[in-house]
Amino acid sequence: MTAPASARRAIHVLPADVAARIAAGEVIERPVSVVRELLDNALDAGATRITVEIEDGGLALIRVSDDGRGIPPEEVELAFERHATSKIEQLVDLARIRTLGFRGEALPSVAAAADVEIVTRVAYEPTGVQIVIADARVVRRSARAAPPGTTIAVRDLFARIPARRKFVGTPAAEGRQVTVLVSHYALAYPGVAIHFGSGGRRQLTTPGDGDLRHAFAAVHGASMAAEMLDVSFEGEAANVSGLAGPPPVHRGNRAAISVFVNGRWVQSRALTFAIVDAYQTQLPIGRHPIAALALTIPCDDVDVNVHPAKAEVRFRDERAVARAVRQAVMAALDGARPVSWLAAPSAGSFHVEPLAPSAAASGPTLRQRLEPPGLALNGPQPSQPSMALPGRVDEPAGASTHRDLLPLLRVVGQLGNTYVVAEGPDGMYLVDQHAAHERVVYDRLIARPLSDPATQPLLEPLLLELDTLAAAALAEHREHLESLGLSVEPFGERSWLVRAVPAGAGSADLVAGLRALLDQLAGERRVADPFGRAAATVACHSSVRAGQALALEEMRRLAEDLGATATPRTCPHGRPTVVHVGSDAIERQFGRR
Repeated sequence: MTAPASARRAIHVLPADVAARIAAGEVIERPVSVVRELLDNALDAGATRITVEIEDGGLALIRVSDDGRGIPPEEVELAFERHATSKIEQLVDLARIRTLGFRGEALPSVAAAADVEIVTRVAYEPTGVQIVIADARVVRRSARAAPPGTTIAVRDLFARIPARRKFVGTPAAEGRQVTVLVSHYALAYPGVAIHFGSGGRRQLTTPGDGDLRHAFAAVHGASMAAEMLDVSFEGEAANVSGLAGPPPVHRGNRAAISVFVNGRWVQSRALTFAIVDAYQTQLPIGRHPIAALALTIPCDDVDVNVHPAKAEVRFRDERAVARAVRQAVMAALDGARPVSWLAAPSAGSFHVEPLAPSAAASGPTLRQRLEPPGLALNGPQPSQPSMALPGRVDEPAGASTHRDLLPLLRVVGQLGNTYVVAEGPDGMYLVDQHAAHERVVYDRLIARPLSDPATQPLLEPLLLELDTLAAAALAEHREHLESLGLSVEPFGERSWLVRAVPAGAGSADLVAGLRALLDQLAGERRVADPFGRAAATVACHSSVRAGQALALEEMRRLAEDLGATATPRTCPHGRPTVVHVGSDAIERQFGRR
């Protein structure tokens, strides 16, 4: 019996060129994939200077030149054979990868997706070698004068793979992706001079002098680089070094967070989350920190062979690594010098830039602007003394902590039963009474000993009814709530009784806030610092409300208490507590300037 025609040749072997182009699609998704592979090869070759040029977002041309070791003449064609590599030799090598490229598929995949020209020379050869590859085949080979190193030009990417080309973005969008990639590599390798141009215009140049702050200045600007904090931390799971921004320096997204693991730029949600969490209660809502952190981890504890584009890694103990990152950033924040309101220019708006050194008439040089903290960045210290108040938790002698200094304020009244109006150095200060009291209560809660929380028993317990997920979240985080002085006990399947609340906290409103907090915790897979989250909720629902009239003495006490906190600029949820309107701005409004 003859099989129907539709069933014939159901299984067959693909032609070599079709298989090569399909495989290339796994490694080469877009122009930025090519740039990454070529950068990896240049760095693995020991390059100290790399130039990247693109045209039309990399679709028309990608050229990467380096001064690395080059490729011996007899191995140039072999480099474009599938599974050919100099990075590993046997299976066990995958457990101790110390290079960026290792798959043996990068150059063959590029050659399958575009036309390639390579010029390379090793130092011991008098001339270099040039080969041209079209349609994945070598069409020309010749000798050529060239400096030591390698230059690879990739032209007409995906021209022969229309199925891939139609899903590529516009040249502008693809060019932006390449710019982001090169910027991250510039931060990962400050000892390599990287030059990047697009469409004949220079986009980025780093000095390659090994100073991360200088590379950061090339990417983000000298003024921002001058404000960054040094990070240096040695942990059991990882050593962390780099730069992290102080709380007043932030962005609207997480694009300025760079994480490198053993020199490899990675996109790790766990590590990014750890960095953001280190700034908890110190950033406004919806704002994100800026950081460039390099992690050094034993090769046996990290697997880099889990993503076709090498953008992700897997850790043996992800929680321990994330904990090291969080501790490293928190240590940098704690060791930062104080920032003051007095250095803010009077522009009529809330401005919280840290103090910067006074510039000479001709302005400081780039080197002076980028000296590490402790040298040129140590500007004049604030002259306003901090207030020592009864009940304040004193800092240990000799401790160096990140500390905002709120100047001495003279309270003059209340605006709309919501804002405390005060006079201070260089203008007027508006204090959000609810946000300010939140910060005061929060700091007192977290300063209390966990073993002896101050509680306020209720004459009549309150019933807290929860759904299944919220009840499970309460059972999981119950010890953190009790550490704050919130006593709860089960009462039925999904009901709980609240028998005591933190001293000074309201009961009814606090229960509503507790229910909202549990709903949030139930919806999160990984919760960082549940104690701090619970303390922020208790502080929010125990504070004076907007619209509440305060006596003059109450407002004065609130301003004093806020000045005694470690971070008076924001509430525990990141909202600003104080807005400063400078004297110059006020005088301009009245026509006095």
